[in-house]
Amino acid sequence: MTERCVVILGGSFDPVHVAHVELAKLFNNLLKPDQLRIIPTGWNWQKTPLTAKSEHRVAMLALAFNELAGQHTLVIDQQEIQRAEAGIPSYTIDTLTALRREFGETASLIFVIGADQLQQLHRWQNWQHLFELAHIAVATRPGFDLDAIDPVVATEFKQRAGGAEQLRNRPHGHTYLCADMAIDISSTQIRRRNNLSLLPPKVLDYIQQHHIY
Repeated sequence: MTERCVVILGGSFDPVHVAHVELAKLFNNLLKPDQLRIIPTGWNWQKTPLTAKSEHRVAMLALAFNELAGQHTLVIDQQEIQRAEAGIPSYTIDTLTALRREFGETASLIFVIGADQLQQLHRWQNWQHLFELAHIAVATRPGFDLDAIDPVVATEFKQRAGGAEQLRNRPHGHTYLCADMAIDISSTQIRRRNNLSLLPPKVLDYIQQHHIY
């Protein structure tokens, strides 16, 4: 048995929307973690510059995940924002290394990503070493096909496939593919289409109050 189980959800959250919250709820119900760690990106070298300032993104995250905060420890981790302020780009390998150092060798760390991130995983820095630090769990979107991604990543995911019990009780090294995520939206869709129904009500109020986007 591991000492602790931590579910980690990273992203630009520009803005945070209902799919992010549902993703956290999905793995919260599946794994019953001791802590949910939300990590907003500071400087994402793979994407266009962020629209909302970091302080706004952090404030919106607190509003969006307020409901889950009462179920277990919720931490909005600003380490990537702090690195960005020092001019350092955000690499997941550095973030997970810091978390492993924080929680020790026996804690279960589950890094949750979306299918769109999995499709780009082969471009991430030292992505093969992520499994030495954490499990990687993926929530797929409708129509997702594991065989359609980079073949090296697909093979790695198949070989490391594990169940919820293994993710909960082992420190790292497994993959988990969850096909129960029926919501297919992105922050880009919200910014471009201004579809306000995809935002948690408190986040929408905050955006309108501060004139973001």
